[in-house]
Amino acid sequence: MSLAGLTGAARRRGDMGILFDAAYLGAGLAAFPWLAFKVAADPRFRHRLDERFGRVPPPAGDRPLWFHCASVGEVNLIRPLVRRLRAERPGLGFYFSTLTRAGRQQAEAAFPGAPVSYFPLDFTPAVRAALRRVRPSGVLLVELEVWPNFVEECGRLGIPVGVINGRLSGRSFARYRRFRGLFSRAFRGLRAAGAQNETYAGRFRALGAPAVVTGNLKFDAELTFDPETVGREWRARLGGEGVPVLVAGSTHEPEERTLVEAFLRLRSEFPRLRLVLAPRHIERAAEVQKVVEAAGLPCYKRSRLPQGPVPDGVLLIDTVGELVQVYAGADVVFIGGTFCARGGQNMLEPAALGRPIVSGPSLSNFEEVARVLVRAGGMRVLNAPSDLVAALGAWLRDPAAGREAGRRAREAVAAGRGALASTLALIRGAILAEG
Repeated sequence: MSLAGLTGAARRRGDMGILFDAAYLGAGLAAFPWLAFKVAADPRFRHRLDERFGRVPPPAGDRPLWFHCASVGEVNLIRPLVRRLRAERPGLGFYFSTLTRAGRQQAEAAFPGAPVSYFPLDFTPAVRAALRRVRPSGVLLVELEVWPNFVEECGRLGIPVGVINGRLSGRSFARYRRFRGLFSRAFRGLRAAGAQNETYAGRFRALGAPAVVTGNLKFDAELTFDPETVGREWRARLGGEGVPVLVAGSTHEPEERTLVEAFLRLRSEFPRLRLVLAPRHIERAAEVQKVVEAAGLPCYKRSRLPQGPVPDGVLLIDTVGELVQVYAGADVVFIGGTFCARGGQNMLEPAALGRPIVSGPSLSNFEEVARVLVRAGGMRVLNAPSDLVAALGAWLRDPAAGREAGRRAREAVAAGRGALASTLALIRGAILAEG
């Protein structure tokens, strides 16, 4: 029988979970040698491995609201949302899960005292074990993270599931639509989906989800520090006032090499220029350090820095949760994931701090945000790495123009706020209506 035939038969019998479990099991068996090696060799893969199979820590209270975040960015995104919900409903408990170790660490720091775990594998026994332990009153999936067996089991138990700050790129939408027979049941099982814009909302609706536009919560992100004070502190560490600082945030391979080459060329005109590299995945720190040192530059890891000024060279951020503070000390910011096929990383953090932004053309994850910032004059999108030196040099050469671009970026962020209120309304009406 064809895949379409198997899918149709499974849907008619209401046992799509069996089909997904069989697919997961087959993929797991095929990848077993690689998985066994990674678990043995990489501590990230074996860290609290029992939680991946559903043995998550139970909450202290009854029926918490479960937030699932992929990683660090999504954890930071929901902080103001959680703060408002706690103020509104003092008796409501909260539970947090992530996919990555860095995300888990950030959640533990952001929500002290609340239970945090890895999200269970989307395998029916693991999902059921986790839900028995947590017993949530509702589940909120941040941005996408629609796992079919998890949504199916929540529906069977009468647990409402919603998506907040929903984002569905064209590539993801095409993939889901291609296998609509497999995934439409999961999207139809959502109680609500709050999307960042009408394009994303339309894609969610096409897959069967009841979607509305609530806006982008990234515009409503709240700073947990004083940017003026922190900015001065970082500038002092990086050479003091008058020393230009370029921060490259959330970079991927081979962008670090591109940035180092551009930095070396810019230093001929700006000899005091400092470069800060913050790779998207901090486990790549050793690899990035080799790239820097191969270019003949000293490289200093943030985790090993003593107090006081950073020696002349490249600063490598290998810690979690500090990048936004480093942005506060920048003159110009490069956004990573844009000179490779990654779709870009969050540029709203430096924009909210009033920093001019440069990126490459790969922006599928932040299409609307990039359009807003470019239209406002706070961001420049380059076609190729060869354009990087000229674009960065223009703002370094004319600091007043850079400050004006940063001001426009900050005003664009302020004008885009409002998603927090609409997302809260969605949660109250669709997820906590019976709470």
